[in-house]
Amino acid sequence: MTLVLGIPIDDLTPDQAVRRTLELADAYRTDGRPRQIVTVNVDFLTNALGWTPWSPPRHPELLEILRRADLVTADGMPVVWLARLLGTPIERRVTGADLAPALASAMAQSGHRLYLLGGRGDIGQQAADRLVELNPGLRIAGVHSPFVHTEGEAMLASEEQDADTVARINAAEPDVLLIAFGNPKQEIWFQRNRHRLKVGVGIGIGGTFEFIVGRVSRAPVWMQRTGLEWIYRIAQDPKRLWRRYAVGLAKLAVMSLPLVLHDRFQHWRFRRRLQHRPGVIDQTAPPDTDTNPPEDGARRLVLPEIVDADWVRSQQSAPDQDETDALVVDFSATRFLDSTALGYLARIWKTRQNTRRRVRAEGLEHTPVASLLKMTRTWDLFTERHDQPPPAPQGTTRARGGALLEPERPIDGIGVARLSGRLDADRAARLDLDALGAELDGTDLLLDLSDLQFIDSTGLGLLFKLQRRFASQGRRLALCGMQPPVRQLMEVTRLTTLFLHARTRQEALALLAQPETDAMR
Repeated sequence: MTLVLGIPIDDLTPDQAVRRTLELADAYRTDGRPRQIVTVNVDFLTNALGWTPWSPPRHPELLEILRRADLVTADGMPVVWLARLLGTPIERRVTGADLAPALASAMAQSGHRLYLLGGRGDIGQQAADRLVELNPGLRIAGVHSPFVHTEGEAMLASEEQDADTVARINAAEPDVLLIAFGNPKQEIWFQRNRHRLKVGVGIGIGGTFEFIVGRVSRAPVWMQRTGLEWIYRIAQDPKRLWRRYAVGLAKLAVMSLPLVLHDRFQHWRFRRRLQHRPGVIDQTAPPDTDTNPPEDGARRLVLPEIVDADWVRSQQSAPDQDETDALVVDFSATRFLDSTALGYLARIWKTRQNTRRRVRAEGLEHTPVASLLKMTRTWDLFTERHDQPPPAPQGTTRARGGALLEPERPIDGIGVARLSGRLDADRAARLDLDALGAELDGTDLLLDLSDLQFIDSTGLGLLFKLQRRFASQGRRLALCGMQPPVRQLMEVTRLTTLFLHARTRQEALALLAQPETDAMR
């Protein structure tokens, strides 16, 4: 696994990607967990990330999806080139336009069922017919082309709008779902419906249906292999594409240059230090040294001074396969991390996150690797808060999995509640709004989000539902203490003006004390 700007990329050949996709589809029959596959190109990176390692993500929800996806391939050659510059080369890119036809061919032999979702007009049906023509025996479970919303007020009704589409897909029982809404719609749509979909694998493939039916032609193979396909694409539609590619590549260069320079400097500085040090540095510290086990019984992964490709190869078992609930990664002795080691640690993080097991870091604050983690946009992976919520008082509405809605004592006749943890599509479905409404009957509500670590578009929709419920009863809802990721997602989805919000509790209480027309100005 390779890290590119903080996003884990799997190094697979096209054949390996096809085999892995079918393995993930089969895994659903065992555990019932739908998997997500993402093919990352420049648009994904620039849509998700901020300009610099220190700036907040442009789209926190998309970044979260890219990091947690079960399989991530390099779709664009710039992603491959950047990985090579960072010393962890990716063997081949795997594009959606290549993966979908190859997958259809393999599924015709294996008997897996394919569903085509999205595309303009009847392009999905045309693509299905063409795939069956090319691969006799391919089982098409269904074709559907709905319109979906991922921003603006229309997004807030997405749960009801998606219900029909989800029902169609579940009734068809597909193994693989190809989603052609374009980025980031396709990734967000799958993630917000993942908890209720009955499908093995969802893959966002952008405009691949157009390639399959021949409306848009692919570049010659030699241009694809040398990374010049973008020139061919621009030549086909220069008015629409030249600005998109120019701006995207310029943004990627700005985002990547500090990382590449920092990586080179770190290697040079560490090699220079080694030249002036006697003796041999021990790189074989065991991965499970438990000399000071945490009080919560977590397993401890103690990293040596040099954590590089040689150290990764020396590991006999991967901590991401460990069944303990929590893992502590101890960076206290570490002075150097290379890109291979970062990819290894990122794989541990992703696997444990997707299986609801905790991972946290110790000893990072004053070590040389802290600057590297910040530069590679991985600092937040290992410094995420995993505080256990306090015991729930009577009346608390708790959602299993880390989201907690806790009513507090009213202030000046205004109800107060605190929302903490993570509020994503899965956890939003577990929150009982009726219980909260009954607890705070007849009062306005101040909802404190200062302990809310992450929210996705479904979570925002839940907050809007709560606001509408209060409005229908002549009551108001005010938000306060929004953390930067929460505020940024509101802005990128164009929902900020739909909520009454303030920075602090005092300001929010003042808003609720004003007449409604004044508060909304």
